[in-house]
Amino acid sequence: MKNFNFEKLSLLFVAVAFILIGFYSKNNWHSSRHGGDGLGYYVYLPSVIIHKDLGDFKKTSQALKKYVPDLPDLSADIYGFRPTPTGKLADKYPVGVAILQSPFFLAGHLYAKQTQMYEADGFSRPYQVMCFFSTMFYVVIGLWFLQKTLVQYYSPSVSAITIILIGLGTNLLFFTSIFSAMSHGYQFFAVSMLIYFTNELYKLPNKLNGLLMGMSLGLIAIIRTQDLILGLIPLLWGVNSIQTIKLRGQFIFNHLKIFIFSILAFILTISVQLIYYKYISGQWLYFSYVGETFNWAHPQIINGLFDARNGWFLYTPLMLPVIISLVLKTKNREVWILPLGLIFCIHVYISYSWWCWYYIAGMGSRPMVDIYPILAFALAGLISWILTKPTFIRIPAMIVLFFLGSQNLRFSYQQFHGHIFSETNNKAYYQSMFLKIKPEKEDILAYNTNDVQPDISSLTLVDTFYQTDFENIKENLDTTTVHSGKISINMENQDVNITMMNLIDLNLQKGDWFKVSLDAFVDRDGFWFYNLPKLVLEFKKNESARNIWKHSSPTALINNETNSIWFTGQAKKWERVTYFSKVPFTPDQNSTVRILGFNPNKIKWNMDNLLIEHYKYK
Repeated sequence: MKNFNFEKLSLLFVAVAFILIGFYSKNNWHSSRHGGDGLGYYVYLPSVIIHKDLGDFKKTSQALKKYVPDLPDLSADIYGFRPTPTGKLADKYPVGVAILQSPFFLAGHLYAKQTQMYEADGFSRPYQVMCFFSTMFYVVIGLWFLQKTLVQYYSPSVSAITIILIGLGTNLLFFTSIFSAMSHGYQFFAVSMLIYFTNELYKLPNKLNGLLMGMSLGLIAIIRTQDLILGLIPLLWGVNSIQTIKLRGQFIFNHLKIFIFSILAFILTISVQLIYYKYISGQWLYFSYVGETFNWAHPQIINGLFDARNGWFLYTPLMLPVIISLVLKTKNREVWILPLGLIFCIHVYISYSWWCWYYIAGMGSRPMVDIYPILAFALAGLISWILTKPTFIRIPAMIVLFFLGSQNLRFSYQQFHGHIFSETNNKAYYQSMFLKIKPEKEDILAYNTNDVQPDISSLTLVDTFYQTDFENIKENLDTTTVHSGKISINMENQDVNITMMNLIDLNLQKGDWFKVSLDAFVDRDGFWFYNLPKLVLEFKKNESARNIWKHSSPTALINNETNSIWFTGQAKKWERVTYFSKVPFTPDQNSTVRILGFNPNKIKWNMDNLLIEHYKYK
């Protein structure tokens, strides 16, 4: 009974944490109507059930615009909705998420109609709240299925710890309680269910287990089609040798009717997607991601795992020791090691062959959430292995695991509050923010320049590299907006060349620093931070070498009192901006640096009194 309570308490603890964090992040409850993937998964429901406009989404778009006026019509959203050969408009996202959301959507619809406090249009508050919590419901049920399977191979305490770490120590938390409109929480549920009914089928082969196993795999296919590789779980669960391969083949042959029944359940489940494709395009199979592709020859695996832009191990560090532990002979690994090993390798290759390998609209590498249910067995094996060790190993090792898991809480908090934006993070900002909660000025400089700013006390000034007050320029001059003197340089054009200099005579070494100081002014604020204008130091080692851009966004530093990465500068105010930029190579006789402005969105800003100084370490 105590063990039973411990298991239930761990699941209850995670569920309560999900709910509390969900209420803390209540401003995100409407995320399924603000464009992108969340809207694409969800929009089937209001379109089919309320507006009856599947195929053009005109009425649905009109209803949505009441809440998000700036959102373009879905017909103009080239990233999510594309015309098909039939002339209909295809939602590129699969239908599985909408199917799972539908009971919650209908509950919200009934409430909106009965109370008459909200419009029954598919986008008012009741729909958004219900669909937000639908993700939470399915993830908790997924954890329940996962725990029921784990306890068959590991102790109740190990299973409980595993559930807590998977639930709160990975970015599953972020996609459950903070940014729940995405598909990954639903996929976690479907994969957990697949593992459970696969395990049950091999213990008790009957049609019910076969039906639910096939249905689970079908759900996986219509939630995220690329995850069909998880079909290796039913085939290889418990297979670990030539002998077990033979036994598995014999088992399938002996229970062929059950497996045929399972295949039929799979086909029936995915038929919803196939029928949609036929209706929308005239074809039973249709590639809805037109214009997007996989680069199979050049997968970005190292970047996908380790890059500051959503690298999996950097934002879910708990999983690094889990993957390393696959080489250990942990408890009951023979059950899951073959399907996990193959799925992990194939899944990583597929995920990071996608053109957008850093996967925007999330925190950390979100496609990896889909395989957390099977990775949970590796985590449980690692925990079991640790708990067999002496105290002086066991306690520090468990502290490390919980510490690594706690970093996910830190990253989730930072992402929610905008202290980080993981898809745009750079190495310098990640390093500068290491173990911090909120950014300070030097962190914003690191984000702005992609250089961790040096301690000035460790540097010595060598000489002045370049200095100008722009009083003698002939182009891009501005006599109305000046800081001092009579002229400043207008940086509004897309490309503004300031000067080019040879580096050979400057005694520069790789790792030296340029201290850049300037007076900056921006004409307006409120523009999107992606559109920030740049001041660029363009280094070129020789004529055949490629250019190396070391750039900053000076306007983002104008009165940035909150140290925000989203800030674009206080308008109509001059401020002295200073930062350091690291020299990327030791120059040779043909090395140059060009100083220029890059401003493709033509944001009006001015610069005056530019000073660049050369510093070395003492």
